Formats: sequence, structure tokens, C-alpha cells
Amino acid sequence: MNENGKPDHVQLEQLLQQAKPLMLPMFPDQQKLWLAESPLAQEIKSILVRHPEYYDEVRAAVGGGVFPEPKASN
Repeated sequence: MNENGKPDHVQLEQLLQQAKPLMLPMFPDQQKLWLAESPLAQEIKSILVRHPEYYDEVRAAVGGGVFPEPKASN
């Protein structure tokens, strides 16, 4: 991992610790609304845009299908 990725990874871990207890009791439709409106979700999504390799970690923390899978870059 490059030096720029480490601060993002630490930030992502902290954000996921905040997001997990909020998201676990939500139904899928509530999760979609949260994903669209929550500043916390927006921060997580912005990290995933820069680091799609973290998607598996996000999926393990908050479940699959919540955050859109990153597009493969060529």
C-alpha cells in the first residue's frame, strides 16, 4: 500500500466503526436513504472511490450491497 493510502485506511476504519451500529438495525430501504443523505456515508464513499481495494473490508463491516461496488478501472 502506498503512503497516501494509509491515512485513508485509518480514516475508513474509524468511519466504519461509527457507521456499523447505525446501519445494522436498518432495513434495506432505510440503508439506501442513509447512504444518499448521510455525511458519514458520503465520506466512506469518497474513500472507496480513491481506494476500491477497501470494498471487501467495507462489505465485511456493514454488509454487502449497501455501498455500490467500485467500477473496475482499466
